[in-house]
Amino acid sequence: METELKKLNENMTKLSRQVDEIQEELDRKNRPDKLGWDDVVQEIIGAITFSIPFLFTEEIWEIAKTIEIWRTLAIFLMTLFVAYLFISKSKLSNIEKEEWHRIPKRLLTVTTVSYMTSVLLIYIYGINNIANLSLGQYISATIIVSTFAVIGAIAVDLVK
Repeated sequence: METELKKLNENMTKLSRQVDEIQEELDRKNRPDKLGWDDVVQEIIGAITFSIPFLFTEEIWEIAKTIEIWRTLAIFLMTLFVAYLFISKSKLSNIEKEEWHRIPKRLLTVTTVSYMTSVLLIYIYGINNIANLSLGQYISATIIVSTFAVIGAIAVDLVK
């Protein structure tokens, strides 16, 4: 009887350890995701993936050539607002609320990555030369293409 109680006690100890390990794993999975380099890399991948199809669309170049500066600014602000809503207000992912001067850090990284990606892709592929874009039109094209880059960066970063 004593050996059976000893075995039972050992089994209970093992089970208790396993339950503790499972609980630690669940706690780790439920912990909010802090912004890190892995997230920035995901944002870069999303920005490139979503912006390239629009980069080679002649309609985007024509829109960039004809759009007024105030509409370009409106597109820029709309993109920032939609990105802010995705990052701060939606419950798509369990992310930690991190801010820099009351601005969500992920909003800063997503927009920086997206706009830099668009600028570089337009330059690297020579779209500005092919479409004969002036500096203002280049900026408009960057803002238009970046709308899609921002959506891609957010999508790949938040959906894990």
